[in-house]
Amino acid sequence: MSDHLPEIPAHQAKDRFGKIAVHTAYEISRALTESGEADDGVVVLRTDGPHRSLAGLQRLIDDALADEDAPSDPGDADPRRDDGRT
Repeated sequence: MSDHLPEIPAHQAKDRFGKIAVHTAYEISRALTESGEADDGVVVLRTDGPHRSLAGLQRLIDDALADEDAPSDPGDADPRRDDGRT
């Protein structure tokens, strides 16, 4: 049996999301502390948005991965740049 498991893109995407979420929560708490505001520990949970099934979440992850893998379109260059770079 091999010690190396195959990489699963959907799992990697979930891991990235989790890490980003944790880092974002930390940065918000740090900014509140630095500004002198009290962190009351309140978490806002939106319940009025669309509800996703596990299959729906899998489709969202698959779509995001497909977007990452898609070749970039030179027409998407930032119009504010005037140096010819994209």
